[in-house]
Amino acid sequence: MSRKLLYITIYLLLFSGSSPLFGQNSPSGELKQLDRLSKREQVKELSRLCWQNRERQTDKAIKYGLQGIKIAKAEGYDKELATLYNYVGVLYQHYKYEIQKGISYYDLGLPLSLQVKDSVEIAYVYNNLGDAFYKIGNIPLAFEYAKKSMAIFERLHNAPGIAYSYINMGELSRINEKYGTALDYFRKAIALRQTFNDSTGIASANLEIARTLFLKGQTDSAMHYFRRSLEKHKQINNKNYMAYSMQGMGDVFLRKAQYDSAYVYFKGALKLCRERKNPTGEIDSQLGMAKVLANTGKEKEGEQMLDEALSNARKSKLTPIILKVYKTKGEFYHQLKEFRKSSGNYQNYVATYDSLFSVLQYQTLSEVKDRFQMAEQLNRVHQDLKAKQKDQIYGIIIIVLLLVLSVVLVLRHRTVSRLSAELLQSNRSKDKILSIISHDLVSSFNVLLGTSELLMEDLEEEDLKRAKSNGRLIQKTSEETYRFISNLLTWARSQQHTIRLYKEEFDLTRLLTEVESMFDNQARMKEIQFHVNAGAELMVDADRNLLQIVLVNLLNNALKFTRRGGTIELSVEKEDGQVKISVKDNGIGISPERMAQLFKNQTIDSLPGTSNEKGTGLGLFLCREFVEMHGGEIHVSSVEGEGSEFWFTLPVS
Repeated sequence: MSRKLLYITIYLLLFSGSSPLFGQNSPSGELKQLDRLSKREQVKELSRLCWQNRERQTDKAIKYGLQGIKIAKAEGYDKELATLYNYVGVLYQHYKYEIQKGISYYDLGLPLSLQVKDSVEIAYVYNNLGDAFYKIGNIPLAFEYAKKSMAIFERLHNAPGIAYSYINMGELSRINEKYGTALDYFRKAIALRQTFNDSTGIASANLEIARTLFLKGQTDSAMHYFRRSLEKHKQINNKNYMAYSMQGMGDVFLRKAQYDSAYVYFKGALKLCRERKNPTGEIDSQLGMAKVLANTGKEKEGEQMLDEALSNARKSKLTPIILKVYKTKGEFYHQLKEFRKSSGNYQNYVATYDSLFSVLQYQTLSEVKDRFQMAEQLNRVHQDLKAKQKDQIYGIIIIVLLLVLSVVLVLRHRTVSRLSAELLQSNRSKDKILSIISHDLVSSFNVLLGTSELLMEDLEEEDLKRAKSNGRLIQKTSEETYRFISNLLTWARSQQHTIRLYKEEFDLTRLLTEVESMFDNQARMKEIQFHVNAGAELMVDADRNLLQIVLVNLLNNALKFTRRGGTIELSVEKEDGQVKISVKDNGIGISPERMAQLFKNQTIDSLPGTSNEKGTGLGLFLCREFVEMHGGEIHVSSVEGEGSEFWFTLPVS
C-alpha cells in the first residue's frame, strides 16, 4: 500500500461510523495502523488527531497527544514536541478545566519553542498563558502575556493569532470595565476571522460581545448577540458554548424579572455542562438557578442549589469560582433578610480573596523571575531572526543585482552584434557606392574627353553637323555628371547629419513650374511632353531647396524611364488636410521586386534609362529623407510596362 493510500484509509476510518479509532480499544491498539508511517509522520498524525478530537472526544484527544509527545521526545523532534505540549495544555485548560495542569504543559512547550526559534508557537504559548492566568484571576500576568502574544503575531502578520489576541485583550479590557475598548477588540476579531472563514472563532466572539453588552446594561442588544451565538454554536455542535449562550440568555431574563424563562435557560445550560463534564459551566448554571429560586419564593431549593455549587467549586480548586459562589450566597441570604448567613458568606469571600491575593502576588513574582531568562532568550531569538532576515535581504539584493548585470550584458551583446551587423552592411554599401562612383565618374569623363577630342577634330575639319552632334553629347553628359555629383554631395551631407531645415513660406505651384522648365532640353531631346496640373498659388511652409532636390530627382527618374514620345504629369492638390505632390509617367514601370527595395539606402542599384541614362540609386533615398524631415510621407505605385506614379505629402501651411 502506498503512503498516499494509507493516508486516505486513515481519513475514511476517522470519519466513518465504524472507525476503530473511536471504539472501545486502547489508544495503543488503535494506533497500530500508524506503524507503517515514519516516526515523524506518526507524530504529525497524532498531533492532528489530538487537535481534531478536542471537542467531541477530549479524553481520546489527550491520549493521542500524550502518545505523540512520547514519540517526539524519544526521537528528538523538538518543534513537533513544543506544538504537542501546547495542544495538550489547551485540552486540560479548556476541556478538562484543569488550568494549573494546562499551565504546566505550556511551561514545558515554551523553552522548546524558544530553542527551535518557532516564533508562531511562542506567540501561541503566550496567548494560552494569558488566557489561563485570566481564568485563575491573575489579571496582571494575563495582560502581560496577552500583550507579548499580540506583538509577535502582529510582527509575523499571523491573522488567526492576531484574532485570538483580540479576544484576550477584549476580555481583559472588559474586566477593567473598559467596555467600549472590549467591544472594539471583539468586533475586530470577527472582521479578521471572516477573512479566513473561522466560523468557530466568529461564534465565540459573538458570545463575548453579548457578555460585554450585558455588563453595560444593554440587555436587548445583549439578548440579540446571545441568540446569535447560540445559533452559530448549534451549527458547529459546540455544547459548551451553547451552554454559555443559554446562561447569558438566562441572565437577561432574570434581570427583566422573567423568571420562568430564565429558569428554563439556566436548566438547559446545566444539562449541557453536565454532558460535557464542565464544572465551571455547571456552577454558573446552578448560581443562576439559585437566583431565580430566591425570586420565586423557593428559598430551600435555592439554598440547596447554592450548597451544591459551593461543593463543586471547592472540588475544582478554582479560587475565582469559589469567590463567585460566596458572593452569590451572600446576595442570596441578604435578599431573604437572613443577615447573619449573608455576613458569614461575605466574610468567607473576603478571607478567600485575601488568600487568593497572596497567592497571586507570589505567583506573579515567581512568573516574573522564571520568565526573565526566557525573555532574554526570546530577545536573542528575535535578534537571530532579524539577522537571518537581513542575510536573506542581502542575498536577494545580490541575486537581483546579478540578474540586472546579466540582462545588461545580454542587451549590450545584442546591441554590439546589431551595430556590428549595421556597420558591416554600411561598409558594404559604401564600398558599393565607391565602386559605382568610380565607375560612373570615370565613364562620364571618358565620354567627355573622347567627345571633346572628336569635337576638336570636327571643328578643324569644319564638319559643323558632326560638331553640333558631339556638342549636344558633351552637354548631355555634363548635365548627367552634374546631377550625379550633386546627389552624391547631398547624400554625403545627409549621412553626416549636417543638413538642416530652413523653412520659409513660398508658392509651391511656382516651384513646380521652375523645376519643370529645368528639364525642357532633355524633354525635347526625348520628345516627351510635360503636363503641370496646378491651380492658383498654393503657399507652403517648407525648405524650398530641399523640396527642389526632391522634385528634381523625381522628374529626372520619370524622364529617364519614359520612352521617346511619352508624357509626364506633375500635379499638386490639397487632400485630407495635407498637400499632395505627384509625378506620374507612362514609362516602363517598376517590377514588384524592385518596388520593395525603393527608398532604402542599403540598395544602391541603378538601372540604365530608356536612352541608357546613368544614375547612382541615391536619389530616392534622399527624397524619402527630405520628405520625412518635413513631417510628410512618400509613396509609389507602378504597373510594369505601363508607367509609375511617385507622390509625397506635406503639412498644409
